[in-house]
Amino acid sequence: MSRTVFGLVAVGAVVIAIALGVAWRGKMTEQAAIDRPPQVVGAPAAAPTPDTLTTATAQKDQAATGFQIMAGSAPAAAPPPVIRAPTFDVARIGTDGRAVIAGRAAPGAKIVLLDGGREIAKAESDARGEWVIIVQDPPLAVGQHELRVVQHIEGKAPLTSEQSVVAVVPEPPAASAPAQPRAETLVMISPPSGAATVVQPPTTAGLPKAADLSLSTVDYDDRGHVTVSGLAAPGTVVRAYVNDRMVAEGVAASDGRWRLKPAEPIGEGKHLLRLDRIAQDGRPVARLELPFERVVVAPVSNSDARRLHIVRGDNLWNIAQAHYGAGWHHTVIFAANKDQVKNPHLIYPGQILSLPKVN
Repeated sequence: MSRTVFGLVAVGAVVIAIALGVAWRGKMTEQAAIDRPPQVVGAPAAAPTPDTLTTATAQKDQAATGFQIMAGSAPAAAPPPVIRAPTFDVARIGTDGRAVIAGRAAPGAKIVLLDGGREIAKAESDARGEWVIIVQDPPLAVGQHELRVVQHIEGKAPLTSEQSVVAVVPEPPAASAPAQPRAETLVMISPPSGAATVVQPPTTAGLPKAADLSLSTVDYDDRGHVTVSGLAAPGTVVRAYVNDRMVAEGVAASDGRWRLKPAEPIGEGKHLLRLDRIAQDGRPVARLELPFERVVVAPVSNSDARRLHIVRGDNLWNIAQAHYGAGWHHTVIFAANKDQVKNPHLIYPGQILSLPKVN
């Protein structure tokens, strides 16, 4: 009896132990499930980085075209080079019409020199774009000339210079004429707008000069705005006075050229122009004085023409250049004034010429 009781007690103890073990293991599993972070179903993938996008795009393009594309390796297209119009630097023309003309253009360009639209000489610019043309066979004839150059580059449209060289070759003195200083060839380089630059004066005396200060041009438009130009030592100050009142100041460039444009226009009538070259201490060290006159002539009754009062230094070519924009229109002025102009190369101060309208 006692053995049976003890056996039943032992078996019951084992069963209870097994039940407790199973219950403890299930509780630990449940606690682990609670502590684990929840997993979201259908969460979006991480956003791709720019490098990932670039690589994916390159792979897509490569698959479509069959060519390998390097990310970020396609350079921007370079702008085409700017081709500038040719320019003049030097113009030397003798009284016999023989000339040396030099300037700049695109390297390796073919340069054609035109006289009033007619080809008279050719050259080619070097690797630095510099060109030189010698005109001697035949030389320039007596009279006015307007010289331009045309630049030719293979595969490009021709470019004509915006500048022009205006020259007046004088007539040789008559054998019976009394001895007197011979006139020189007047040579000016004329920009597309503004006053021309005298590079060769028409007299042996040269331009008005005092020490290193010289006067090249005095020009004014129909509204009275004046432009004065000349030469001085590079970097020096030049002041302009009209009727003893300072109207402009400037500094000579590295090549010695200076140009002054007073802000206020001048009135009709006679004026006195004074130029001073100023030293570093503010004192004038060179001075020029020149009287000039602004003449305003009322138009004639004919509405298709104007009148111009001729002053010293005028010639038909320059008048046509100023009023019509082309020197070769001087023939129109000559034809309209044959009653008082017998030779188109000879006009005189005091004459009043008619300027007809041209198309």
